[in-house]
Amino acid sequence: MKPIPVNNKYLISIQRPHLWGISILVILLVIALLFWVAFDYGRKSSGFYLAESEIQIELLETEIAKLKKHNENLNREKTRLARDHSIEKDASGQVTKTLAEKQEQILEMKEELTFYKNIVKPGSAKRAIVIKKIGFKPAAGNTYNYKFTLGHEGGRLGALSRGAVEFSVTGTSLDGTQQHLDWSQISLSGDLKRQKFGFKFFQDFEGSIRFPEGFKPISIHVLVLPSNSQVPKVNEEFIWEKLISGGENENVGQT
Repeated sequence: MKPIPVNNKYLISIQRPHLWGISILVILLVIALLFWVAFDYGRKSSGFYLAESEIQIELLETEIAKLKKHNENLNREKTRLARDHSIEKDASGQVTKTLAEKQEQILEMKEELTFYKNIVKPGSAKRAIVIKKIGFKPAAGNTYNYKFTLGHEGGRLGALSRGAVEFSVTGTSLDGTQQHLDWSQISLSGDLKRQKFGFKFFQDFEGSIRFPEGFKPISIHVLVLPSNSQVPKVNEEFIWEKLISGGENENVGQT
């Protein structure tokens, strides 16, 4: 007897296939809804942050504008202060210059007053010729302008004095050796070594000199030789550095 074959295969059949289509559609709709919710949330969130960023940008731009304006004000104030400082500096310099000029004028007036007082005041019976003033002022190059003033002391007021005066300078040459120069060697106006004088009250000697290249003056020598043998001669030497620095009548030797 032959065994009856057993069929172990199962046949699965889908009942109501339209329900599967609906399920797939529902799933797709749910997925689409989830995407839409996520998108809308992201859009709203980004919009919120964008608005916040725009507010921050606006605040920063306002602050930058304020800082620029403040910086402009500071620059204007700086310019004004610099201009005021410059004006004050110029004014202070002008006042200092004017004060120095006035002080120099006062000094010159005092010297002239003393000079004229010495002229008119009664003196001793013996008349003498004195160097009232000596001065040098630098000019262009190695040139100097000078002024000597001779006057009286003692004797009869208004008495005439005649004679000659010699000027010379002692210094060192370029090689360091001592050198003695007569006035005719350095005078720019052609003055002679010995110049004549004749005055009742005073007499000025003015001119310009120029030293040779490399020559360094040490002292100025003045010799006054009156025509009247009863009036003593004057032999004085003046330190050059003191004459240039403003000192006058700095006598370092007299005979």
